[in-house]
Amino acid sequence: MKLRRRLVAASLLLAVETMALALLVTESLTGAIAAAGLTCLSLWLHLALHEGGHLVAAKLLRLPVVAVHIAPFTGWRNEVSVRPSASMPALPLRMALFHLGGPVANLSAAAALVVVATHTATVSTRLALFSAAFVGALLGLGNLVPGSSPRSDGRNLLRWLGAPAAARAGLRAYYHQDLRRTAEDCPKIIGSPPGR
Repeated sequence: MKLRRRLVAASLLLAVETMALALLVTESLTGAIAAAGLTCLSLWLHLALHEGGHLVAAKLLRLPVVAVHIAPFTGWRNEVSVRPSASMPALPLRMALFHLGGPVANLSAAAALVVVATHTATVSTRLALFSAAFVGALLGLGNLVPGSSPRSDGRNLLRWLGAPAAARAGLRAYYHQDLRRTAEDCPKIIGSPPGR
């Protein structure tokens, strides 16, 4: 719930800032409203694109995908969860490329938006495209900062590239703990008492 409030507040702040900038540049209220609306919509699209980048990377790298959550502003954490085997060949490189998939998708989209914006004639459309490119670049680069959150792509990149043996060991421990938890829950699921 706290995350959702933060994302909604960031979206509203983005809309107000974009509207103010668009009013200064275009001197048109309708152009400013359109630019602000498109910029906020681009935030949602960039979040979905980011997770889509991870999903495409997982599929290309043959990493088993176990869950995909793309639901901006609903309180769910947006993520693509993979469950590779700890003995998979070149696992640190695969995981590093997987974690780069989202930011690369955002930065590529931002570059494409800048190219399109430079070929656009109207000021309000150019402003909206540049703003959307800025949002995409900010999301892509911000996710590469290791300290931004415990689950950031930057932190995961450092973990897989800096200490691949420890990352593999952590993966093995996680699977062992998950298997033990599943075995303990199994009697509850099938209705038989534990120990039989």
